[in-house]
Amino acid sequence: MKSSTRKIDNNKDFDTELNFIKRIDAIENIELKEANTSDLFALLNRGELKFKLEISNIFSENDNLQELSFSLENKTFIVKEFNDVGKKTKISSESGVQLLTSIELDTFHSTAFKKKGRYKSFYPVELKDVKTFHNEFETVTYQRNGIEHFYDCLRITIEKRKYDLTQIKDENRGYYVFECLQDQNFEDFSDACYSIQQAVGFINKLMVGGEKFIFDGNGEFYYSNFIRPTLRGLYSPIFSNPYSKMDIERKVAEKMVNKLSRISLEDLSSLTTRIHQNPVFSVVILIILESTSIASLLLIPSSFAVIIEQLSKHLNVEEIGLDKPIDDPELESTIIDQLHQVIDQNKKDLTPENILKLKRRLNGINRPMNKRALTNNEKLTRPFEQLGIDLTLHDISIIEHRNDLFHGNVLLNTKQSRDEETTNLYMAYVSAKLFTLISKLILKSIGYSGYIYNQAKYLEKKLDLKTNEQYFDKI
Repeated sequence: MKSSTRKIDNNKDFDTELNFIKRIDAIENIELKEANTSDLFALLNRGELKFKLEISNIFSENDNLQELSFSLENKTFIVKEFNDVGKKTKISSESGVQLLTSIELDTFHSTAFKKKGRYKSFYPVELKDVKTFHNEFETVTYQRNGIEHFYDCLRITIEKRKYDLTQIKDENRGYYVFECLQDQNFEDFSDACYSIQQAVGFINKLMVGGEKFIFDGNGEFYYSNFIRPTLRGLYSPIFSNPYSKMDIERKVAEKMVNKLSRISLEDLSSLTTRIHQNPVFSVVILIILESTSIASLLLIPSSFAVIIEQLSKHLNVEEIGLDKPIDDPELESTIIDQLHQVIDQNKKDLTPENILKLKRRLNGINRPMNKRALTNNEKLTRPFEQLGIDLTLHDISIIEHRNDLFHGNVLLNTKQSRDEETTNLYMAYVSAKLFTLISKLILKSIGYSGYIYNQAKYLEKKLDLKTNEQYFDKI
């Protein structure tokens, strides 16, 4: 098993930023002065994943709202993105008739916010989502307010730049905090955070999103909810505690204690860098998380079939020449003789014509194959072979469901009739098997060596399916 944590000097202070977030979270009917015209009155309110600005004026279609700015806490803020602009009339006994423009602020920032420097980005999460990284990841220690934390910080390297991802709890809320440890452009920092979000989400099933509160090195502020929502997936390919899954038989868990692997910081950095540099990997991770976040058995198998197709094309190393399955002439002769015997043993169920056809084919069974003229199924399995990932006949049969799914058989129906419950179970089984195979491709390709959880194993009993597969496969 890889080490659980690396003890380093890593002092952190989040108090100033958290206090600012608390203050703006508590905003309710705050009176604002427009930054350029002091006679414009507005109210600012905090909603769920949004800020709403209500201005006592009606903007015409020719007004440039992109230049809208306001003052708050002795800072001037510029609105960058907004939506849901509404116009209404408000009548009250105290203020009479008011003409109002209501604007939901998607993105705004203080005018002094730097475009280059070091940044901290806070993503709010529910307290239940703040779990130790210890089960899936190797971690680094960090120190805050005189306390050393061992299992809540990841250090990730992307293109020689280092980033920390720290999960914290603050009263009734949790946060994923992303930090860059060297100066860089703000846009580059945002892109790096997005890659880290995807990589971590693939491993622990949680890709944070929804809204973000960002601070530069001087405490200037940037807010945006113009991002993907938080995604909660179904599958986690790696974990170190076999008792953490109720589906795993106890005798199996006992056997696997101290054998399972965490993903190392180097492998996590490699995965993140691959996502960061390669759009195919990024799209694959997003499809996995988005399709499993809605837990649709109609969507997941088809999505995973697309992923297998894309990864196979992307990871395949082009080969030329002819490939002869059996190099040893004596072994070739032995195998052909044995296959002839199998046909002879079953000749009572075959016509003489079909026996002759089969035996003719046997003589060419070791005919060299052109490495550039592969069938679709051979193209799908070639990257597994090239990466040294063993496939069973059962694995190949699951991969071949790609043909069913691509030709509209989304329920994976066969000639054998199944009731709705069995159909759903089988679709869940195929989904889990495909995810396990996808995980092997992704993790093996970035250099990971260790165990992968076979997501489908526990469903075998429910389907009355017997295979020689294990709960964990080593790659």
